[in-house]
Amino acid sequence: MSRILVIDDEAIGELLGKVLLRRGYEVQTALDGEAGLELIDTFDPELLIVDKMLPGMHGSEVIAQARLKRPYLGVILITAFPEPFSLGPDRLDAYLAKPFKNLRLIEETVQKALESAADARRRDELKSKLAQVVAELTPGAKRRV
Repeated sequence: MSRILVIDDEAIGELLGKVLLRRGYEVQTALDGEAGLELIDTFDPELLIVDKMLPGMHGSEVIAQARLKRPYLGVILITAFPEPFSLGPDRLDAYLAKPFKNLRLIEETVQKALESAADARRRDELKSKLAQVVAELTPGAKRRV
């Protein structure tokens, strides 16, 4: 069962949490970025769904700090204005535009974001393993390490 953290200061966040809970996900919700970041340490989510406009911290700030804690955390941004959104070097797996069109779109977006996060984690693990094998096969690698 995947763990999802929803950070949104509006009723939409609570509704989204209930929908995902009914779909079999383990869900925690927070009303602001600070509370959400604290939950990351104890809840250890696989996916973060965060509103772009939060009190205190902007959604992009929450995402950046969350990724420092969990580099492979999947991220969905909730926004009323689905303009192109960039997080710089950070990966944004998807966005949900408010108001939500239908529940199936939410479910599909969550599933795709979870798959994207898992793929990113696997790619990094493979790169690390490959680097380790190359280092072991390279003459003199043990002396350089």
